[in-house]
Amino acid sequence: MNDTLARLDAFFAAWRERLCGDQAEVRFTAQALEAPPGLHTACADRFVSGLGYQTIGGNWELLDAEGDADAPRSARAALVAAFSRNMVFSSEPWLGEADALAMGEAFLACFDPGSVQIVTNRRYFGWNPITDATFEWAFVAFDNSAIALLLATDED
Repeated sequence: MNDTLARLDAFFAAWRERLCGDQAEVRFTAQALEAPPGLHTACADRFVSGLGYQTIGGNWELLDAEGDADAPRSARAALVAAFSRNMVFSSEPWLGEADALAMGEAFLACFDPGSVQIVTNRRYFGWNPITDATFEWAFVAFDNSAIALLLATDED
C-alpha cells in the first residue's frame, strides 16, 4: 500500500462515523494509480466508470486544492458546502462548517501537495450526476500514486 492510500484509509477510519451517520449515504473508494493520471476529466471518468458510475466528461469542475476557503473554485469551500448541512433539508446541520472544513482539510492532506488535483460534479449552475440519486455531491481527488472518490447521496 502506498503512502497516499495509507493516509486515505486513516482518513476514512477517522471520519466514517460522522460522515456515514443518518444524514446521507457516503461512499468512499480509493485505489492506487498504475500510470500517471493525465487530464483530470479523463482520470475522474475512468475511475468512476470503473466503479459503475456514469461519466460526465468535461463537466467535472477542477477545484483549487491549495486555495483558502474564500478563493475562487476553492476545494475547501466546496467540501464545506457539501458536508456542513443536510443535503435534503438544508436548514439542518450535518457536520457544521468548522467540522466540514476540518474534514476537507484532512481529505486534501491525504494527497501529495505537489501533485494533488480534485474535481467535483457540482458547478455554479447545478450538478452533473454520476448516480441516479435525487441529491448527490461527488469529489474525485488524486495525486501521482492514488485516486479516491468521496460521494454523498440522499433521497427526499
